[in-house]
Amino acid sequence: MQRYYTPTGKNVLEEYYAPDTQGNPLLSRVILKNYHGEGDRFFQNSDDLFVFFLKELSKQAEGTTTFISDRPGTGVKPLLALDDASRKYVYIPINHAVNPNDPVHADLDGFLQPAFEHFKHFDGFITATVQQVEHLSVRYPTANIFAMPAATTLPLSKEADDQVTPDQRKRHSLLYVGRIAQDKRIDQLLRMFSLVKDRVPAATFTLFGYGDPKYLEDMQKLITELNLEHNVTLNDYTPGIESEYDHYQVLVNMAFADGGPVAMAEAMMHGLPVVSYRFNYGPAEYIDEGVNGYLIDSGQSLAMAEKIVDLFNDDKLLADFSKAAYTSAHTRWTRRKVWNRWQRNLKTSF
Repeated sequence: MQRYYTPTGKNVLEEYYAPDTQGNPLLSRVILKNYHGEGDRFFQNSDDLFVFFLKELSKQAEGTTTFISDRPGTGVKPLLALDDASRKYVYIPINHAVNPNDPVHADLDGFLQPAFEHFKHFDGFITATVQQVEHLSVRYPTANIFAMPAATTLPLSKEADDQVTPDQRKRHSLLYVGRIAQDKRIDQLLRMFSLVKDRVPAATFTLFGYGDPKYLEDMQKLITELNLEHNVTLNDYTPGIESEYDHYQVLVNMAFADGGPVAMAEAMMHGLPVVSYRFNYGPAEYIDEGVNGYLIDSGQSLAMAEKIVDLFNDDKLLADFSKAAYTSAHTRWTRRKVWNRWQRNLKTSF
């Protein structure tokens, strides 16, 4: 068992575990100790405790409470069990289909399936891109589904002097931000960068993100096999990633699918052009082809390498792309515009 204490040392929560069939600890009971002086409250698992927690928040707030869960694996079941008058939304940060190439007919992601099986229970579903709204609306035409940018920034007029130009950054530097995982095709990214290095020997590639230790080990071995030890750096998840964008010149992405990668929008806000495979969802909505980045057909790693080399070898082209990325981001995703969209969509839902 384990106990949780307040900073003053008061025991407020206890969790008890029993061995599962393989001898690993399995949560069997949760006790909320003497809640509000009314005695102990018992729960079978953390989901039940979470439902109780949400109900308490809903009761204590003035007016009607609105819950927005952006972690389907954590939030969908508790919100489904919440049967009060609170408003309930699910933000979808992932591709909803098991087969990303068939977003309209393929089976739903396991975490999202319970939510859409009972979509009338929810006041709305939120995605990062309009394209995903369109696909989900075909499947669930009566559900309330709308798009909302996952990142915001100040308008161009207020930040025009703050842009870091490419010549102020590390020269010939490539960046990736995201999970270090097989579905992100990190191995292909490394092999593609090897082609870039052949043409631009001083080029560097820095990756930020967490991943399975075994996969990270495999990628480190691949870096060695490709003789990229002096050009490639694998960094762990970095909470202060925002300040890192200003050090690099181009962002790259080769994922199978995504729910609108936040890093792509953040990079453009910092003036990084983006070179990405086409996939659902994000690249086609964020990138203006040949203006602030390039869209590459999946599997065409040589074509991607060539576009990156073009940017690295042409200072004016890189500067133009950087300015276009910065301008588009600080025009599309300003805080006021995004806030107004929140207000409009939530008011419509009510």
